[in-house]
Amino acid sequence: MSFPPVPPSTPKPRSSLRLVLVMIAVMVLGAGAGVYGFARLVLGYEAYVIQSENMSPTLAEGDRLVVRRAGDAEVHRGDLVTIDLSAYAQASHEGVSVVRVVGVPGDTVACCTDEHLSVNGKPITEPYITPGYEGLFAFSAKVPEGTIFVEGDNRGNSDDSRFSGPVRLSGVGGFVVATGTVITPKPLTPVTSFADAGLPGTPFEDTTLAGLRWWIVAGVVLFIAGFTGLIVTVVRSAGRRRRAAAAPPAH
Repeated sequence: MSFPPVPPSTPKPRSSLRLVLVMIAVMVLGAGAGVYGFARLVLGYEAYVIQSENMSPTLAEGDRLVVRRAGDAEVHRGDLVTIDLSAYAQASHEGVSVVRVVGVPGDTVACCTDEHLSVNGKPITEPYITPGYEGLFAFSAKVPEGTIFVEGDNRGNSDDSRFSGPVRLSGVGGFVVATGTVITPKPLTPVTSFADAGLPGTPFEDTTLAGLRWWIVAGVVLFIAGFTGLIVTVVRSAGRRRRAAAAPPAH
């Protein structure tokens, strides 16, 4: 007795659910990375445009700056910082200014030793200041606890601690870490003048900004890749279903 041949099995449509879930996961991962990087930039940094020539030649009037908010970071000699002008001991102005820290609590800042600023008796070679203004007048100041002594790099055109006294540490807004913008920053090189003179401590050096930019870039790339993959997967799955529906039934 003969039996009719077994009809060929119809292949089951491939399930695309797993690939859809993978693409959605990639999108979520990308969105999370981008939001993390952007949030850290917004919360940790701010933009500032310098309003005077007090920091020439290091910074010019009109330069756009990237400022990392100070938080609990320790301030050192050589740091470029933004300060609230009302934080001077003898405040006469309001607003924000950029200055360089030359003395920290307990230091004795004086001028001049061989035309150089001195800190705790050690002469400081400062290649970053405007030439010809190394020693405009003699002074000596002991920096009280909870304050810093600041000067502009343009010593001939800077209203700073030489005239207004020390600045309260609570008046420090942040560290100037770059010129430009948070997306296209040009990092500033920390000075070594105070360390070269044998004084402890090194200026603040930001190591986070560049990494956060890559978090944002990677997040955007992952999100676009996941979204593109999701669209392609859905379109292909819909095409397979249409072809399966249009195929004649097997007899």
